[in-house]
Amino acid sequence: MSMRPFKSCMTNFTPNVSAPDPSRWELIASQVYLGGYVLTVRYPDATNYEGIKVMVYRGRYPGNRAILKRKLDPHFTRRKNSPIARFRPDDDGVEMARDLARSLTHWKDPRP
Repeated sequence: MSMRPFKSCMTNFTPNVSAPDPSRWELIASQVYLGGYVLTVRYPDATNYEGIKVMVYRGRYPGNRAILKRKLDPHFTRRKNSPIARFRPDDDGVEMARDLARSLTHWKDPRP
């Protein structure tokens, strides 16, 4: 007699593959510091954490007008406009993101 205790669970399993669309997003908040900035963004296509991402970027803040015109991919890449860190979208995560952005005064970006 063959027992398959997980067969019924696995047949109905569908992984959550909601990836954020970099061209569809809404800026919730931005905090600017000397060596970096924090963006809190909502992606309507993402389902985890209601689509909210808290991201830290290195360098000068390009301004709201420039930020709102570009695609904003929350994933880590080698491109300069990629976030260097992401945090949970709650009060603790936002505070950790702010701490990191405040500490970026002498950090060198290794990306080309």
